[in-house]
Amino acid sequence: MKVVQLNSACHGSTGMLMGILSQAMTEKGIENRMLYTFGKDPAENGFRYSSDAEIKLNALCSRITGRYGFVSERPTQHLIQFLKEYQPDLVQIHTIHGHDLNLTEFFRYLKDTEVPVVYTFHDCWQFTGYCPYYTWARCEKWKTGCGNCPLAKRYSWFLDRSAENYRKKQEALSGLRALQIVTPSRWMKQQVGESFLREVPCTVIPNGIDLNVFFPSESNVRNELHLNNQKIVLGIALSLSEAKGFHDYLELSRRLPDNHVLVLVGVPEEKRNDLPADIIALPRTSSREELRDLYSAADVTVVPTHEDNFPTVILESLACGTPVVTYQVGGAPEALDEKTGRAVAENDLAALTEAAAELSEKKKEYTAFCRKKAEDRYSMKQFTDSYLSLYEQMVSCAYQQHGTAC
Repeated sequence: MKVVQLNSACHGSTGMLMGILSQAMTEKGIENRMLYTFGKDPAENGFRYSSDAEIKLNALCSRITGRYGFVSERPTQHLIQFLKEYQPDLVQIHTIHGHDLNLTEFFRYLKDTEVPVVYTFHDCWQFTGYCPYYTWARCEKWKTGCGNCPLAKRYSWFLDRSAENYRKKQEALSGLRALQIVTPSRWMKQQVGESFLREVPCTVIPNGIDLNVFFPSESNVRNELHLNNQKIVLGIALSLSEAKGFHDYLELSRRLPDNHVLVLVGVPEEKRNDLPADIIALPRTSSREELRDLYSAADVTVVPTHEDNFPTVILESLACGTPVVTYQVGGAPEALDEKTGRAVAENDLAALTEAAAELSEKKKEYTAFCRKKAEDRYSMKQFTDSYLSLYEQMVSCAYQQHGTAC
């Protein structure tokens, strides 16, 4: 069996998952390649099919024309040529909306070859005109065809082509004989079920985390931050946007009891002076070990996101034995129960603060349950085994349909 994976980059959360699946396939003796547009070759099995100049040109073209997802003709030709020569038995798609390719041309090729396709929906972009998420905008136009997009200016300077893009995505994704959608969360599966892809088979495979990296650790974080006598409320600022809860963090810090301190990780240096003095702002870290020690030192992790599929931050915190408080938004609450955290109503800052304060005082009661939840549900082995089993099933079915043996 030969498998190719597509993702915008080999870094970031989806790039990391692509790499983990690649490694698992290699260990099982499955030949595979990773195809991407951003960054450098991560390994011998990586192939970059777009240049920096092409990415910039296609991004500019998308901004001017509004045809987000339907430019990038030249990189798409490079990709298709690679696929023709490699002849994979299965194509795994992750995130492909970083000006990666022309959806019409790419899916036309997949239809012609009838190669099985597994498409993981890490966000909602696949069935909207423009946006990866619509919950913050409170928009439901994706159910009926988009148009008059409230977020259009984020994606196009001049033209709102959300309705046209929606229709072209629907056309591009229709007619694939062997398409299997995978979602990391039950919430995302529900969204797919209300979209134009409702008839396509869809299964839930939660993302996994490396439990050998993320575990309850002993660290010197409290001493380094001079917080030995205070409760640490941890926030991971992957984005300083309102949609990801940045302003909720600011209000949370103002409301926390005096013996609690908000430690916010991921704040750029130029933004730290803009934060209140009572927030400890730390830079973004690329070290998973440093992040593990921060999770472990914290008494509670708060994730006040207003748009999300299945936040990895929550899984990592649980693996380190630290309970989580989040909003009842998207798939964020799905990893939590009464023994591992709380999910409160969106925008209810009083409830968010109360839950954070309560859980921080009782961390020791939650630690073992948090770790067990991560071990039972979100190990990397469960993640890779589920995908590899799905690959084998789809390839086997394809061979049977074509009258040959696998």
